[in-house]
Amino acid sequence: MTTRDEPSIVVLFEPADDPDLRGVAAALERALATPDEVDDEPSSAIALPVPDRASARLEPADVVIALDAASAARARASGVRRVVLLVPRLELEAPADDVDLVLVTHEALVEEAQRLGLRARSCGPIARDEWTPSLERAALKAELGLDAGVPWVVVRAAALADDPAAALVQLALVRERCVWLFDVGADAELARTLRRRVPGYALDAVMFADGSEALPCYRAADAVLGALHGPEMIRALSVGASLIAVPTRAEDVRVADALEAAGVASVADTPAMLAVAIDAALEPRALARAREAGAHLDAAHGAERAVSIAKKLGRGELEASAASGLPRGIERLSEPEAEKAAGRPRRSGDLDASVDEELAALRKKLGL
Repeated sequence: MTTRDEPSIVVLFEPADDPDLRGVAAALERALATPDEVDDEPSSAIALPVPDRASARLEPADVVIALDAASAARARASGVRRVVLLVPRLELEAPADDVDLVLVTHEALVEEAQRLGLRARSCGPIARDEWTPSLERAALKAELGLDAGVPWVVVRAAALADDPAAALVQLALVRERCVWLFDVGADAELARTLRRRVPGYALDAVMFADGSEALPCYRAADAVLGALHGPEMIRALSVGASLIAVPTRAEDVRVADALEAAGVASVADTPAMLAVAIDAALEPRALARAREAGAHLDAAHGAERAVSIAKKLGRGELEASAASGLPRGIERLSEPEAEKAAGRPRRSGDLDASVDEELAALRKKLGL
């Protein structure tokens, strides 16, 4: 519900079958529909996928909040006055066309956007409906019927390698006895793979798919293991779980360093260091610090922050010039060789030797 001098805002996204994207769109719609001064006017929020018939719905919009680059391009082509690209994960998606503003989920991503010549602000993570921290995690664990006396770790199975054997070795090497909850999403083949592979690693493990089980499993978890750029990281922030990331993509290394420095996430430098990263993240002090850092990001109110920024843009209270992607001043395209030589090496190591050592340790642990 809006007053007459408020800009009309539309939320646009694709694909429509992504539950996390739908949840973000719904949260934004609710934030747009919050009554300000007038209670009887209809909401200007329209959350819709990107098909051809969407063009007519975009014509009256002052601002489009696009949740992906394709939707941002569609909004720009439709002649919308202001286009905001909101990237709902811990990553930066560079738009193919000019946008007026990029909204990201962490300040570290603002710096990355600025390096690409984009105007960006952080609205923080945006939680899906009902994805909030549980005040009774122990009771929720007991209700789910698994061992409530040990840490619970949700593992986003899609974030593991195509052959999960090396990752399963790492999970078996974790010092702390854990309950492992494998999230297979909507991937039936992945579920079949886990049924074949997991029983051989002496893990206390279950799995679940998208649906009614996902929310209680995440809310009961002490930590979530997955890809830094995956939806599981925002889910973890939403429910107050610690973030543990598998080795990052090359384009995410700067963000990984910044998130680790802020205490938001623990990132494995190499596949061979995953057990070490999990051990460190499950230390009580580390868990407490990560939860505090995640709570500070306040995913529950991310949608309201995003809408507030979009309204300011629509009212002309923010700089109106579109981000062209042109360099601002003199932009460096590569690091000097001297800086590379002095820099701390990241995400590398002698993997073969490390795997041999880990296999020996696993055999010892299993009594083989």
